[in-house]
Amino acid sequence: MTPNNSPTNYANSHEKNMYRNTIKNYTDRIFAKRIIRVNPVFCEFNKNVKISVYSCNSWLKILVLIFSFFYNVASAQEAIPLYNCITQAVENNYTIKIQRNQEAIASNNVTVSPFLPSLVASGRQNQTSNQNKISYADTGETISYNLTTDNLSAGVAFNWRLFDGLAMFADYNRQRELLSVAKQESELAIELLIANVCNVYYNIIVLENRLTAAKYTLSLSQERYMQATAMYTLGSSSGLDLRQAKIDLNADSSKLMRQEEELRNAYIRLNTLMNAPLDKFAYVQDSIALLPKMEREKLNSRTLQYNSTLLAARIGKNISELDLKNARSTWFPTLDFNAGYNYSWADNPSLSITNNQVNGLNWGFSLSWTLFDRLETNRKVKNAKLELKGSELNYQLIENEIMSDLALLYNTYENNLLMITFETESAETAQQTLDAAMARYKLGNLSGIEFREYQRNYLEAVDRKMLALYQAKLSEVNLRLMSGELVVGTDTIAL
Repeated sequence: MTPNNSPTNYANSHEKNMYRNTIKNYTDRIFAKRIIRVNPVFCEFNKNVKISVYSCNSWLKILVLIFSFFYNVASAQEAIPLYNCITQAVENNYTIKIQRNQEAIASNNVTVSPFLPSLVASGRQNQTSNQNKISYADTGETISYNLTTDNLSAGVAFNWRLFDGLAMFADYNRQRELLSVAKQESELAIELLIANVCNVYYNIIVLENRLTAAKYTLSLSQERYMQATAMYTLGSSSGLDLRQAKIDLNADSSKLMRQEEELRNAYIRLNTLMNAPLDKFAYVQDSIALLPKMEREKLNSRTLQYNSTLLAARIGKNISELDLKNARSTWFPTLDFNAGYNYSWADNPSLSITNNQVNGLNWGFSLSWTLFDRLETNRKVKNAKLELKGSELNYQLIENEIMSDLALLYNTYENNLLMITFETESAETAQQTLDAAMARYKLGNLSGIEFREYQRNYLEAVDRKMLALYQAKLSEVNLRLMSGELVVGTDTIAL
């Protein structure tokens, strides 16, 4: 017969049931039928009597009620799926807005202005007034008079460059390539934002599961504490087991509070990415679901074709080719067509012809060819060739690094998929083992220290399971990021 079944431990079964009911009613009244969320270290334990159960101060009760109120308000938030979080982040994130502004500037720079003529109108009016004084030597007579002249000119000049060694085409195409770079940078910024939102979103799911596990272990620690209290009161155990149960209960309470803090911090980070109110909370009510396993060959093909960094490197190589064409254009002559209309009018009373007016059209062609420029063109062409070679080498370097990162990430992805299977089995086994351990502990067949070890194993198993699932999902998202699959649009994001 076990000590728990011995008649020396309890007066009778009626007294045992009455005591358990008293403990349960007292606990429900203090904690409002919720899992304890306060640190029991603030509750006093009277060593002079056999037991003094949770003589908590009134402020601690108020703290529990306030925390429960805010938790209920936060839990009432409407669930927001991942796609909506991504859409809101893309629409409201400041980094994306800044990048789109840069893209708009690049778009404005793409014009046909290098091919268009110029038309300049000019005008000028000039008037002079001179005081003249003439003295005659023979007569001694002095004459004073004012002499005023007036000049007016106006004209329109038309200039059209017909040929400049194809530099105008190189400049136009270069601006188009710069626009492509800006668009690619915007797309890359959006992809990175989507990956960050997924990272934080799935991390919240992991933290929610950790919080659930922490609540469960805390409820078991609370039940263990009550069990140890009852056994100590009836004299069937020493105070050592009760004190250890209280220490473990305090530790679990602190751990629960830390988990809640980490969860709120994760929501703040997600709200920052979405540019949403920072106090928004408890709207992620989801699970981590993996997509069908991705094939290595398809990922390699899509990465070479659609990776944003590789596309930007290709555009950089195209820009270097256009810079080389622009440098070579100075070897050729320039041909311009000029036309204009001029009008001039002059009034000069001192001349025999006091009034003069001229107006008319003019047109013609001008050819300019630099025959020697101190070898500056040759220097620019050589440097442009080196820049082009550097762009080609840079593209090969980026391609090599990206494909290497893809191979490493895919190996991690496969390993995480394998880990999910046995870590899930371990978590389920740990759950069943913990329930069995609790039953044995209630019967007195298991010590508090041994039961605590089962609790730790359960928490570690749940944490490893969620971590494996989380890492596998992050590997999946990063693989899709590298292969250019994270595209914003209707039905294009399945995460």
